[in-house]
Amino acid sequence: MKVFPMLASSLRRPYRTGFAALSLGLAVAAMGCTQGGSPYSASGGAGVPVPSFAPVVQEVMPAVVNVSAIQRVSKAAADPQGSQSGRNEDRVALRGIPPSILEELLRRFPDSRDRGGTSAPKVASVALGSGFIVDPSGYVVTDNHVLEDAERVSVVVSDTTEYPARIVGRDPLTDLALLKVDAPRPLSFVHWGDSDTTRVGDWVLAIGNPFGLDNTVSSGIISGRGRDLHTGPYDDFLQIDAAMNRGNSGGPTFDLRGDVIGVNTAIYSPNGGSVGIGFAIPANRAKPVVEQLKTYGRVARGWLGVQIREVTPEIAQSLGLPRVTGALVAEVGAGSPAAAAGFAQGDIVLSANGQDIRRMHDLPLMIAEMPIGQMAAITVWRGNSALSLRPVISEMPADPTTELFRRGKAQSRHSEQKTTAPVSVSASAPGI
Repeated sequence: MKVFPMLASSLRRPYRTGFAALSLGLAVAAMGCTQGGSPYSASGGAGVPVPSFAPVVQEVMPAVVNVSAIQRVSKAAADPQGSQSGRNEDRVALRGIPPSILEELLRRFPDSRDRGGTSAPKVASVALGSGFIVDPSGYVVTDNHVLEDAERVSVVVSDTTEYPARIVGRDPLTDLALLKVDAPRPLSFVHWGDSDTTRVGDWVLAIGNPFGLDNTVSSGIISGRGRDLHTGPYDDFLQIDAAMNRGNSGGPTFDLRGDVIGVNTAIYSPNGGSVGIGFAIPANRAKPVVEQLKTYGRVARGWLGVQIREVTPEIAQSLGLPRVTGALVAEVGAGSPAAAAGFAQGDIVLSANGQDIRRMHDLPLMIAEMPIGQMAAITVWRGNSALSLRPVISEMPADPTTELFRRGKAQSRHSEQKTTAPVSVSASAPGI
C-alpha cells in the first residue's frame, strides 16, 4: 500500500479544452465516491438513526470550492518531435495515478500531434483539487500540493462562478496553502472547529471534488488520531473512513455541527482509489498555519537547534531511563538555543512546558508551536536523573538540518565538541 496525495488529476490538455470535458473524462474512469450504510446517533445508541446529514450539508456546501491550478508547460509539450517522449512526460505529469486509469486518460487525451503530423497547440498540466472559504472577503484554504508549479490558479464557487485566485502563502511542511479571490460580494464561509475534542468514532462529513465531480459528499467516522505517515516532522493526521479520492485534496472534513475539523490531504491505498483510509490535517494544527499565511505570507516556527532520534528499549536501558519515552538528542547545533541552554548529545527530552514527550514525534510539534523569543521549560534525562533546562526559542531557519550541520562544522574548526554519550546521527533524524 502507498500513501497518495489526493489530486483529482494532473493531466496535459490544450488550453482551449473546456473544464467540462476534463471532468467528463475523469468521471468515466472514476470509482464510486459515496460511502453507503445507515448512520446512527452516538448519543441515541445503536439502532437510533440520524434523520439526515442534509441540513449540515446545505449549510456548509456554499463555502466548499473547486480549485484548478494550471501548471507550467512541460518540456514534452513544447517538443514538436517525439510522441514517445511526450507519452513519458504525460506519465510524469500524471504521477501517482494507477496504471489502469492512467492508460484510459492517455487514450482520451493523446499526445500533441495530429495524424497529419502537424503540431497541435501547446498543452499544459492542470491540477484539480478542493478548498473551502474561511473568510467572507475571499480567503480559501487548500493543500499545498494542489498548487505545485502553478502559473495560474482559479476557484469555482458553488454557484459555478469562476474567480482568478492569488496565492497568499504556502507551507510545504504541513501541505497547506492559502488563496485569495476578489468577489463583488461577501462569500459564504465556514468556521474552524476544535479537532482536539473530536473522538475516535465521531461522525464526520468530507466534501470535495473527487475526479472533478464537484459538490460530492461522503460520510464516515474518525478512525484514528495522531497518525504519523512519515511525510514530514509535523505529521499528526486524523484518520477518516469517509470515502476520499483524488480531487478531495484541500477539501474540508466537517463535524455534525458544520465546523471544519480537518483538511483532507492524503489516502492510503493499494491502487490510488478509496479503500476507506483517508487522512486529514487537524483543524487545530491547520488554523494557526493559515493565520500566519494570511498575516505574513509564510510560517515562522520555533527552533531549538537539535537533531533527535527515537528512544529504543536498548537506549533507555543503557541510559538508566525507567521507561521507553521521550526523544533522544542525537546532535546539538553549535550556537543554537539548545547549545546556549546546556543541552548535550545523549540527553533524552522528557517534557516541554509541562507536556510529556511520549514519543519522538511529539517534540517537533511542540517546539514548532512555541512563541519565538520566549523561554521554554524543558526537562531532560541525563546521568540517571532529570534535569531542567531553559532555552530561548528562536525562529527556525529555512533548512534547519543544513543549518545545524553548518554550525557544527564551523564550531569543529575551533574546538572538539564534548558529548555525554556517543550517539550516531541518522540521515532521517529530524532537526528541530
